[in-house]
Amino acid sequence: MSTAVETSAREWTEASIEAIPDDGFNHEIVNGELVMSPKNNFEHENLCARLFVALSDFNRHHKLGVVLGSSAGFWMQNRNCRAPDVSFISRERIQQAGFRPDTRRFFPGAPDLAVEVVSASNSAAELTARLRDFFSSGTRLAWLIQPEDRSVEICHAPDRRNRISGGSLDGEDILPGFQLRLETLFEPWDWE
Repeated sequence: MSTAVETSAREWTEASIEAIPDDGFNHEIVNGELVMSPKNNFEHENLCARLFVALSDFNRHHKLGVVLGSSAGFWMQNRNCRAPDVSFISRERIQQAGFRPDTRRFFPGAPDLAVEVVSASNSAAELTARLRDFFSSGTRLAWLIQPEDRSVEICHAPDRRNRISGGSLDGEDILPGFQLRLETLFEPWDWE
């Protein structure tokens, strides 16, 4: 569950966001307010790690861009600062932004692929607001991973969403050739 903690109007900068002490919460800026979410549970992080590794391995082989985790900040067009659980930015957009591996700024815009692992506390309105920010700021594809029923919503716009409960995640034209079977994403450990 996300909670807004600062309600006074404030112009947030990267420096002010980075200066927030590590207090056990994840931080984003939404509509000028600092929004804090609790750290994620074991299942959430396990799914993020599996997806991150699969995308990173594929990207390392094909050299299409950069895969980032949940600590990366993205400036949306409306000045919200979002941090998807897993993201991919194409090489072309990285180069257009003048980013290099040692760049120490938040990315100006949303990732090409934004992935969110949905928690029970995430409301439908909150997820739709996130998708609106992402798609209005450059996202072309989003995956909402639903651990509760082991499904994924494939999103091409905030209102163009298709839930799948079998088959594969497909990188489409963003990560051509990438496929990850949902049964692989949700499978138990191989030592069980």
